Parts: sequence; C-alpha cells; structure tokens
Amino acid sequence: MTQDIFSEIPLRTWRWLGVNEALLPEELQQVPNDLSNKNTQSFPEKLPWEMPEQISVPAGETVEKIFVFRSEQVTNIRAEVARGGTLNLICIQLLPTDKAYAGKVLVTAGEKAKINYTAVEVGAVHTLTNLQIELDGNGSAADVAAVYFGDADRRLDLNYVITHKGTDTDADMQVRGVLQDASDKIFRGTLDFRQGSRGSVGREKEEVILLNEGIRNRSVPLMLAQEDAVNGQHAVSAGHMDRDKLFYLMSRGLDEKEARKLAVGALFATVLERVPDADLREEISREVEERIEHGQR
Repeated sequence: MTQDIFSEIPLRTWRWLGVNEALLPEELQQVPNDLSNKNTQSFPEKLPWEMPEQISVPAGETVEKIFVFRSEQVTNIRAEVARGGTLNLICIQLLPTDKAYAGKVLVTAGEKAKINYTAVEVGAVHTLTNLQIELDGNGSAADVAAVYFGDADRRLDLNYVITHKGTDTDADMQVRGVLQDASDKIFRGTLDFRQGSRGSVGREKEEVILLNEGIRNRSVPLMLAQEDAVNGQHAVSAGHMDRDKLFYLMSRGLDEKEARKLAVGALFATVLERVPDADLREEISREVEERIEHGQR
C-alpha cells in the first residue's frame, strides 16, 4: 500500500536528514475521523482529513474547545476566528501506547483575532501532528504552547507552521519535550513571513530534555521571510538533564527517578496550567511520571 504524505516542511532540505515529510502509517490509512463519536462501522470514501471538525468564532467573541483523544484515529480540526475574536483550542493526546494517532489542525485568524493553542502529546506508539496557523488579518496573534513525551521505541513527528500574512501580526511558539529510552522525535517549527506582513513579530523556541543515550532527536527550526520589515527569532535547546540540578535534588533525599519526575514536571508545568480541567492535568502528570518510573534505561 502506498503511504500518503501527511505533512511537509515548507522548505525542503537534504533528503538524507529524513525531515522533509511525514507519511501516514499504514494502520491509519483507513481509520475514520472520530472527533464527534460518529458511527465508524464503515470506512469513509474520503480520507479522514477531508472531513474536518469545523469551529467558527464570531467577531468579538471568545470560544474554548477541548479535545481529548484516546483511541486510534486520524483527526482534522479547522477553525476560523473572525475580527476581534479569540479561540482557545486545547488538544490532548492520551492514546494507549500501542496505538497510532495523526491529527491536523488548520486555524485562520481575521483582523485583531487571537488564537491560543495548547497541545499535549504523551500517548501513542506513533504520533503525527500537523498544525497550520494563518494570521491573515492585520494585528492578529497566535500563542502556541505544547509538550511532548516519548519513551520506549515510540515515534513522534510534529510539524508546526505559523504563517504571517497581515501587517503587525504576532506569534509565539513554545514547545517543550522529554525523550527517553530509544524514542525517535522530529519537530519542525516554522515562522513564515509572507510579503505584506510588515511590522510582524514571531518567536519560536523548543526545549528538549534527553534522559539517556540512544535517543534520536531531530529539531528543525525554520524562518522564512518575503518581507524585510519583520522581526523573527528562533532557538532550540536540547541536551541531557543538568547533572548539578539532578545532584541537588538527590541530595534532598530523592532517588534519581524521583528527581527526574520533579524536573520534568517543572518543565511541563507552564503548559499544563493552560488546561482548565484539574483532573485532566493530574492524569497527564501521572501518565508521564509512570512512564519515567518504568523507563527501560
């Protein structure tokens, strides 16, 4: 079976790096969209991402949507935020660790509209996420915060793109991740300043903690500009946990795994605070802590 391309980097690079595109796993080729708990007894003729869940935010209003994914599926969310509107979109992926997940999110923002996007990726054996935010309107803004956790031999492929089209747009993309065992992760973070986006500002940062050797971590920060009068910043920080910090925590009576849990919890805290459901926050934290406890290395 030919695998479909699920997401692509906006500007292709050397093929041998293996980061230009993400292919939809074969087990997801015919898995239907399950966002609305619809009848999924028969497979659809169209691919799941051709049947999106639609969100519309009227001018001047605020809408909050929370999606929690727990079963193997391909999801597609499309949202339009009208002038002066605000969308708080939260996507949490908590699949069993032997299932695959792929999710697409496309959001367009009108004049002075605001998009707050929060993502948590801690489940699934194979995760693919494709986030596209288009700041069409003048003065529109996007605030993206995400965390991910990979362990065992799990694979994560995350592609985030914020496109600045209007003037004086503002984007902030903050992604934090933790990897252990033999996990394999690709994160592509792109700020794309199109012609006509003068006065726009974009910031992108990924922080990755590697809990052991043998991990494959690939980070691809990308900034594209067709406009001169813009301000873009991007950075990646990846490395093993600070030994001095670990020693300090262990000197206070914690064993190494408990110290790791505490450090990872601190890294994830500011993102998880954006999840309004306390029980859901606790479930996410507990899942990550249990996986650290049972790490293979």
